[in-house]
Amino acid sequence: MVCLVAGVIWLYARPKARASRVFLALIAVGYTLASIYAVPHTVERWMGARFHPLTRADVPPGRTVVVLLGSGSYRRQDWSDFTFSVLDPIGAERTLEAARVYRLVHPAWVISSGGLIDPAEPEDPAGEIMRESLVRLGVPAERIIVERASTNTRDEATSVAAMLPSLGVDHVILVTSPIHMRRSVGMFRAVGLTVIPAIARDPEYSDWMLRLVPTQTGLRLSALVVHETIGLAYYRLRGWYH
Repeated sequence: MVCLVAGVIWLYARPKARASRVFLALIAVGYTLASIYAVPHTVERWMGARFHPLTRADVPPGRTVVVLLGSGSYRRQDWSDFTFSVLDPIGAERTLEAARVYRLVHPAWVISSGGLIDPAEPEDPAGEIMRESLVRLGVPAERIIVERASTNTRDEATSVAAMLPSLGVDHVILVTSPIHMRRSVGMFRAVGLTVIPAIARDPEYSDWMLRLVPTQTGLRLSALVVHETIGLAYYRLRGWYH
């Protein structure tokens, strides 16, 4: 929108300038492509192509911990100030995968990791909400450890690394989204942890209208792709990604 406003101002200031018209045309084309689900989905699949759904054969013998990375949650309240919190869609996908992994490998522990992305926002820590969901999905409450102090992936990596020595585990299974896994693996490697990736299942849309015409779904996925691309570059520059 900022680019669009700048282009309109440019066009009014210099109505005969070809460059301003080309600039506006590029904005229109770029925004349209970003809103067509198939375009960011192709990039998303490329970013997560090196990872596959976890199988029992991927996990060597020994004591294991599953680390579930949070995404976010929503908290709402009624007129009596009664509050209710739920996971965001990405967090729900990751939690489902963590529960599947638990049934698959029976780990010693599950770490439900996620604090408040923005402490100023009136939300509950994602780690707490994921813990409640894990219990509903059949994971014993006594096997779940909640990490609620982190605000980003780097915080999660450093917090989990500090927790592991006291747990006495041999292997770490990392659960997150396919598009987030590459950065997450690099972050955990940077703090000295080698992890076994377990990617959550992304939603699949078969309706060609949803895949090939501009939609909010396409824009949301484009935002995730841009976020991960910038995140990878930033974390590399800071030396937080190996």
